[in-house]
Amino acid sequence: MRDGGRMRREKPMATGRKPADSGGLGGGLGLLIAGGLWLCLGLAPLWYGWPDIRLAFGLTGQPGTAVVEKCVTTGSGKQTRTDCRGWFTPNEPSLSPQYVQLPPESEEGEEFRAQMRRDGEWARPSDTAGRFATLALPAFGLLVLSPVPLVLVFLLGEERRPGKVFVRLTIAAAVAATVLCVAGMIGAEI
Repeated sequence: MRDGGRMRREKPMATGRKPADSGGLGGGLGLLIAGGLWLCLGLAPLWYGWPDIRLAFGLTGQPGTAVVEKCVTTGSGKQTRTDCRGWFTPNEPSLSPQYVQLPPESEEGEEFRAQMRRDGEWARPSDTAGRFATLALPAFGLLVLSPVPLVLVFLLGEERRPGKVFVRLTIAAAVAATVLCVAGMIGAEI
């Protein structure tokens, strides 16, 4: 407003609202909860996929050959589920073949190298495609976790920004995890 040729500043009206950073879930507690959920989302695929990785890479279980006998699809729409079962023949001739559960991406009549779990109920392909397929889920977990160091530097560093090398390494880790995840999904379809 003009007052005698001079500009007069008007004071902003008080709205009675609290500042955005005055506690609640928007402050430190909210960041802690969001960080915990982020870690859970990234670590769950690693935790869940580790036994299958060990099995597919021959670190545990019995090596042999699996032949898919039948695959049954149940449900409809989003509730569709495929269960495949077949015979697993161990490489050791003294052991007898066993009827086991096989991955749902298997096809009837398919034969592949496999590793059977010690409990004798499940066999996983141990060829190259099977190994890539087991890496898809853990690679997704790594993809989710890849930006965590960069975010921590931004949150904990007061005015210090991460260097170019650090940012490039974070991006490289994310790209590597993405490539591994996509290769795993392609391996599951082969």
